[in-house]
Amino acid sequence: MIRERLTEYRGEALESIAIAENRTKATHAQRGTATSSMCYLAINKDNETGLAEYMDRSAKFIRHVASGSSAEYADELRDAANKLKQDIMDKLAGDPCGKLSGQLDPTFDRIIKRKVEDFKLDYVEGGEMNTTTHNTVNIIGSNISHSVMQITQSGKDAISKDTAQALEQLVKSDEIKALPEADRLNVLDQVDIVVKELQTPTTDKGKVHRGLKRLGNFISSVGCKVAAEAVALAAVAWAKANGMMP
Repeated sequence: MIRERLTEYRGEALESIAIAENRTKATHAQRGTATSSMCYLAINKDNETGLAEYMDRSAKFIRHVASGSSAEYADELRDAANKLKQDIMDKLAGDPCGKLSGQLDPTFDRIIKRKVEDFKLDYVEGGEMNTTTHNTVNIIGSNISHSVMQITQSGKDAISKDTAQALEQLVKSDEIKALPEADRLNVLDQVDIVVKELQTPTTDKGKVHRGLKRLGNFISSVGCKVAAEAVALAAVAWAKANGMMP
C-alpha cells in the first residue's frame, strides 16, 4: 500500500512541477528572458521544491499508516525520492530550459539525504511540542488562534518575510524602474530567484546570502546607489539573523 501510494504521489508531483515550470517559462517569456540563465535557475528551483514537497507528503503518509515503526520504511522513502529525481532528470534532458539541470544532481542528493535523516529521527518541522514549563518553537507559515501561550514570532521566519518584502519593494522603486530594460529585467530575475528561495520550506541560507550580494553588486554596477545600499543592508541583516556573521 505504501509503495502504491508513493507511486501515485510521484505522478502527482511531476504534474505539479510541470505546472510550476510552465508558469516560470511564461513569466520569463513575457520579460523576454526565456533563454536566460535566470530562467533556467528558476526552473531548477521549481524542481527542487517539487522534490522536497513530495518527500514531505510521502513521509507524512508513511508515519500515518505505520505509526510506531515508520523509521523502518526509510529505504522506501529514499527509493521513491530517487525515482522522482530520475524522472525529473530524464524530463529535463530533452528540455531546452534544462541547460543547467546538471546543477540539480547534487542538490537533489542533499535534499534526499536530509529528508531521509529527518524521517529516521521522526523529526517534523512545525510538529507538536511536548508539554513543558518553557517551550520554544519556530513557526513557519502558520495561522494560530485560541493559543494558551504568548507567541513571539522571530528569527528565520521573520527575517525571511522581511527580506522578501524589501526585495519586492525594491523592484518597484523609481531607481530600478528607470534602468534600461535589459538591466531592469536582470534585476527582476535575480530578485525572483532570491524570493523563491526565501519561500521554500528548507531555505538555503548561504544561497540567499550569495544571491543578495550578487544582486547588490549588479545594482551598484549600473549606478543605482540607493538601491544597492538597501540590498547591502538586507544582506547584512540576513547574515546576522542566521548566524553567518557576528
